[in-house]
Amino acid sequence: MSLDKEKLGELYGKVGVGNQTSLGIMGSNRDISVGEIFLIYSHRDGHERVFFFRVLGLENYLRQVDDLARVAGTLMVEGDAYLSGIERNMLLSVGGRMLGYAEEKNGKWVFYSPRRLPDHLASVYRPISGTSDENVRNMLEGQTEGEIYVGDLQVGEDTLDVPIKIPSKFLPMHVGIFGSTGAGKSNLMMVLIKSVIDNNLNAFRNPSKKLPRISGFCIDPHDEFAKGVDKYGIQHVVEEMSPSTRSEVIGDFYYLTTHKRATTREIRKYASEIRILWSEIQPRDLYSIRDFTPEMSSFIDSQYSVAKEDWISAILKLNEDEAGVPAGTLRAVKRRLSFLERSPIFIETGASILSDIFIAMETGRILVVNTSLMGDMEQFLLTTIVTRTLSDMRRALKSSGNLSDFESQGFMRLPSPFFKNVKDRARAFYGLGGVKDDTPVQDPRSLPVIQVTVEEAPSILNPELMRGQSVFKDISRQGRKFNIGLLVVSQQVSVLDNVILSQMNTEINLRLGNEREIRACIENASVNISGFEDEFRVMSRGEAIVTQSYRELPLPIRIPLFDDIYEKDRHRYKDKGSKKSEEHIL
Repeated sequence: MSLDKEKLGELYGKVGVGNQTSLGIMGSNRDISVGEIFLIYSHRDGHERVFFFRVLGLENYLRQVDDLARVAGTLMVEGDAYLSGIERNMLLSVGGRMLGYAEEKNGKWVFYSPRRLPDHLASVYRPISGTSDENVRNMLEGQTEGEIYVGDLQVGEDTLDVPIKIPSKFLPMHVGIFGSTGAGKSNLMMVLIKSVIDNNLNAFRNPSKKLPRISGFCIDPHDEFAKGVDKYGIQHVVEEMSPSTRSEVIGDFYYLTTHKRATTREIRKYASEIRILWSEIQPRDLYSIRDFTPEMSSFIDSQYSVAKEDWISAILKLNEDEAGVPAGTLRAVKRRLSFLERSPIFIETGASILSDIFIAMETGRILVVNTSLMGDMEQFLLTTIVTRTLSDMRRALKSSGNLSDFESQGFMRLPSPFFKNVKDRARAFYGLGGVKDDTPVQDPRSLPVIQVTVEEAPSILNPELMRGQSVFKDISRQGRKFNIGLLVVSQQVSVLDNVILSQMNTEINLRLGNEREIRACIENASVNISGFEDEFRVMSRGEAIVTQSYRELPLPIRIPLFDDIYEKDRHRYKDKGSKKSEEHIL
């Protein structure tokens, strides 16, 4: 192999001193910014390699001059005539981190951690958009490939045409999105939702490839995703599809809300109201979102063991003289349950949406959940019930050898009214080629990946609640067994429980609010990003650093505006002969 070095970008400078972690580069006096990525070409012992270097610090340097103050004083006196004589000695000293290197093996580029050094005085190139894109894309393929598009590789204040994606198989290892108010979290969520829809559309159009389907239960706290933050939203993606394609990829509805009549007419066609029966709530759902004393938990558990699915109604109807516990305990439990009586979404009798949510998640669909009209407790309990229900269904599957076993496990783990309602559909989803009792069951990892959003994460993923019977603690540790992952969205990293953070294998770190959060983000990152403190301080809206435990390279990205990628891609949603089998890239 002989690499065309001109396609690495413009020649910028030479490697000075350093080691396999940090390097010093001496370069020309150009307008360089913190965060830029340089490519260092090295040819040592017959091995042709390209090292990736990230700029973390800059310093002006004047060759052959020890006293810059004297030069500045002379320049003030003699003016530009003096300057023309020293301009050729003006250089820029660049310090930063070695990110790793790419080397060709058997005709394919492979990326390695920084365990080697480039040549002495190796040439340093500055990537240029339109020139370096293909080379960088090929070299970083193993670090950037996947199904879920996040953004484009950022080099300083510009981007290269190098899409950064997350492989769907790593979604059950949990994803964290961290950023302060105004950092671009809502736009990022819309980009991710569109990418999941694109993936599922691609799977539908290419059935022979057996591509993975991905499901998402996406909490929308500000009711922005469907309508859009600016001009376009997920609703526009949905409406571009033909009815048959929409039925396969989106289903009969994708938008969940508390009050359907308050929804715009266009979205209302694809909307359904959120209603959850009291009988579908289990005590551990409440333990996951609020503190209960041991006395209260013991009382609730005893009522649940007797009344089963009717435990909430039974407690709310109890008189103090017949409860068998101190009056204070009963009153405290009733206070914690009282919001269920006032809530429009949690109902004692009627029709529930939970079975429809289960079916949507097992068929590879996206649900946008408008929680803007909910209280915090309602939102947290809804997320908890959905997460626990999906987990218990797949736990029942994992614990079974055939569909008869699965049915027994289902009735043991889940509320009877709910399981009776979904049993037949579940058998169709989980049976390996049939629905008879002796039909073997599928491995949960062969089913659609389910990603559940946890919004305002510090409220329910804090150390206090994690000490108890938290559904989210169980999912964080075991979700990958069942192909269920958490998408944790938070303005803060420092207040989240270490159990959750330690199990999170993909982090998308946007601009953060203060020094404490920056330190917590760096300490929690799946790969080493020490030294990136200055870059976090200068991040703009929509810029992020992606760290992944299954990859060696921390990836700086710029997340495009949803409106821009929608306008670029909107033609692909149409069913036009040659477009049907076109692969969706974004």
